[in-house]
Amino acid sequence: MASAKIMHRGVQQALYKYLPGSWVDFTQSGGSLTYAVHVDNWNSVQLMGINNKRLLRIVNQQIKVYKNLNGDDSVVGFPSEINEEYVDVLTPKISDNIAAIQTSVNPLVFVCKKCGYVRQYYSYDEFKRREHEKCNKCGENLTQLRMIRVCKCGYANGVFAPKCKTPGHGTKYMIRKGSGLDFVCTECGQRASLPHYCPECKKELKIKSALDSSNYIPFSLTLIDLLDKKKDVFLDTEKDGKGEKVIIAQYLDLISKENYNEIIAKGKVTQAEEFENALKQKADSYRAMGLDEFTINSVLDAERRMNPGNQVFVAINRVSTGISVESRDDLKTIAEEILEYDELIDAKITLTLEKAEEDAAIVNDGIKPDFIKVCNDLGFSNAQLCSAVPIVFSSYGYTRLERCGTEVKLHGFPIEMAKRNIYATRLETEGVLFELDRKKVLDWMVENELIEKGDMPTDMSENGIKMWFLDRIRPNLILPFTEIDENESSNITKQVYTLLHSISHALINEASEICGLDKSSLSEYILPNIPAVFIYCSNSQGFNMGALYSAFQTQFDKWLKRACERVKKCIFDPVCINKEKACAGCLFLNEVSCRHFNKDLDRSYLCGYFDNQKQRKLKGYWEI
Repeated sequence: MASAKIMHRGVQQALYKYLPGSWVDFTQSGGSLTYAVHVDNWNSVQLMGINNKRLLRIVNQQIKVYKNLNGDDSVVGFPSEINEEYVDVLTPKISDNIAAIQTSVNPLVFVCKKCGYVRQYYSYDEFKRREHEKCNKCGENLTQLRMIRVCKCGYANGVFAPKCKTPGHGTKYMIRKGSGLDFVCTECGQRASLPHYCPECKKELKIKSALDSSNYIPFSLTLIDLLDKKKDVFLDTEKDGKGEKVIIAQYLDLISKENYNEIIAKGKVTQAEEFENALKQKADSYRAMGLDEFTINSVLDAERRMNPGNQVFVAINRVSTGISVESRDDLKTIAEEILEYDELIDAKITLTLEKAEEDAAIVNDGIKPDFIKVCNDLGFSNAQLCSAVPIVFSSYGYTRLERCGTEVKLHGFPIEMAKRNIYATRLETEGVLFELDRKKVLDWMVENELIEKGDMPTDMSENGIKMWFLDRIRPNLILPFTEIDENESSNITKQVYTLLHSISHALINEASEICGLDKSSLSEYILPNIPAVFIYCSNSQGFNMGALYSAFQTQFDKWLKRACERVKKCIFDPVCINKEKACAGCLFLNEVSCRHFNKDLDRSYLCGYFDNQKQRKLKGYWEI
């Protein structure tokens, strides 16, 4: 196929901008000609080395959420259940012979800017054959009319030259008047217009620039890849949420790390009956050795007292008492968030603030900065550089014109192999984990009357507060498509998430200045139940440069202090701080960087705000 059909792009960029069904800008080799082209399909292979089962399960959950919000008929081109039986996880094939992304020039209408002459090609082959032919009337170059007809139902196609209604005229005498879509037949003077109704749903079409971002809205998700299959097996084996509660118990230090690792290795929690049967076998062996019954019973009683299984069941009961989550799926979400947190804390390469202070002192002629004080002053209990963190980027569908709403359809991708497919890639990257000081978050919310004093934990120990955040922050209320509801049942989740999300955006905005990376190269991963945020490089270039590593190692204090100062101002103040609370002038990020599409952001939560109507001051979390 001709070179216009071949495109080579970075995989992560492709997962967002060059997906099947989208329109993109394509420049021919040499840069002399540029066209709008339609991405027809990908040439893909199975993506290996990731936790496909978990990725597909979470995609399944996302699509069910979308259905619940928009109706069953709002989803097209997906199986009833998204799992390994029905869906492949694919990634672009890297090949010197066949392009990973296959495209075609679309629309095939070209016009003369000088005289308005219109030429309609009826196939790609015809276009390639006549690509360099000039205007039949004035000899000038022809330019592609880069407009498409698009509908919320998912239909989209390039515009075409309308035919004159006079028999025999067709498009032969058609010219374009002006710069819009006003077509006139020069032979009879009749005007011609494009049809304005969708051929599929019969609703009104929109005619837009082919490269308008609203023509194709990808649905993507990002996961910290959990590759320890033993933990998957353990969670599948244990019923009634017991496996999830064991993971939560180790996070709360109710089970020792050694005991936890032993349980995971066995793949199950040893039951009391199994333990007693094992003791009976030991008793028989002791008798065979000639020990008396008194000695045997003494030894067995000692083993019962030391049985780690007893500690495990006590820990499980404490988790059951402390966490009121009833749904197994919701409990699994919390447990997997803890596993993701563990993956960050125990990353292959880490750098603590203490070590960063020592490194900064070497660079600064022996002057040691106080990174830890700055960290604590701004309400963080810990910050840590994590490198070689496995991140999976995935796209699973798209809508047109709007993300959700009446008549909008979420479409799956065209089938490449035997099954339906989503696309993904895996990257090992680096980032900085920021953990909020849970006690300070609680005090801040009570001081600002965002929660009632009666909502505070009854146990104010460190573990009691950790348990409170696991119980009261409900991840199932944090939906990618909508704001968190403002009602009593979701209030605590909304307050904590809005604070955490606003901090995340403030840190990303300043990180781009400190480390020199574009904001679109940085992304957020929010762990609301911890609560913590991981800010990471979302492309291999930033990781290879060590940009965030350098910023954390030597400029951590500047990063936080400047972020704190920057949120105090917005070019759209006072409208922003008085009404919007966040906008493109302060906290907003592009959709590649923000997991929640700039929802649930509030700058006043950080810098503070005096409400003139209520005559009440909201103290900012970063107001020292």
